[in-house]
Amino acid sequence: RKDGENEDAVQPRRHIAYGRGEGRRRPPPRGPRGDRGGQARGILGVSHAIDKRVYRWAKGVLPPISKTENIALGCGTIGFDRDIFGGSPSLQHLIDTYTPALSDEEQSFLDVQVHHLCSILSDHDVATDKDFSREAWDYMRDERFFGMKIPREWGGLGFSTHAVSTILAKLATQCFDANATVAVPNSLGPGELLVRYGTPDQKEYFLPRLADGTLIPCFGLTGPHSGSDATSLIGSDCVVSRHPETGELGVVASFRKRYITLAPVAGVVGLGLNLRDPEGLLGGEGEEGFTVALLE
Repeated sequence: RKDGENEDAVQPRRHIAYGRGEGRRRPPPRGPRGDRGGQARGILGVSHAIDKRVYRWAKGVLPPISKTENIALGCGTIGFDRDIFGGSPSLQHLIDTYTPALSDEEQSFLDVQVHHLCSILSDHDVATDKDFSREAWDYMRDERFFGMKIPREWGGLGFSTHAVSTILAKLATQCFDANATVAVPNSLGPGELLVRYGTPDQKEYFLPRLADGTLIPCFGLTGPHSGSDATSLIGSDCVVSRHPETGELGVVASFRKRYITLAPVAGVVGLGLNLRDPEGLLGGEGEEGFTVALLE
């Protein structure tokens, strides 16, 4: 009230509260949609429309899931990855559930042979000379570094996957090229494929030679116009046919490969090819599609 004004004469002022509730008035319109909620809905609508357009564009640009990827997604079992994607990973559960351990023989190999190989390797010298020393090559062959996954009955070491992984990890700390050189025969090499699917003659011929390093393998999969997707090879084809004179069943192949690790020193190449049988010569004993041929 003003000075000198009678206190009883002061009229209460009218307060207007904006918001919801009885007796309250809404604020004046804001923008073309009339209120703040309308503005928010408008922004969200534009955002959703943009998201849909970007999604449709990306869906048209990205390739579909290939046959190889579908097979890979359907293989294996569910492990710790389930806990991760479920949002509740537990380190203690991982420790309690998965307890990989090396056998006494595998531990001894890691402590003795792998340690000695690391001692005679120099990452600088390998990078400069672009090759290992003769001593290192001979030691890897003599100690069956190239046959760790091949069973003992075929001259290999018969080590577990965990042991091979541990050995490769230690080699990588000293010389990455040694890691790759040992990794390829024990992963991409044809040894495990021969053990599982090879004929008796193929096993008898190839496995001992792969185990002692007489034959160093490489895997010819990647081509100039295709990556490492085994079911999407471009320019690597083979056709089932019969020899015109002997009638022997075989394949005629044409291929171009590149980026093949160990190719300069390999004695046998596993070729990834797209097999076709237009004349039905397989007689139902095989299928068209991806296959591997060994070329010595």
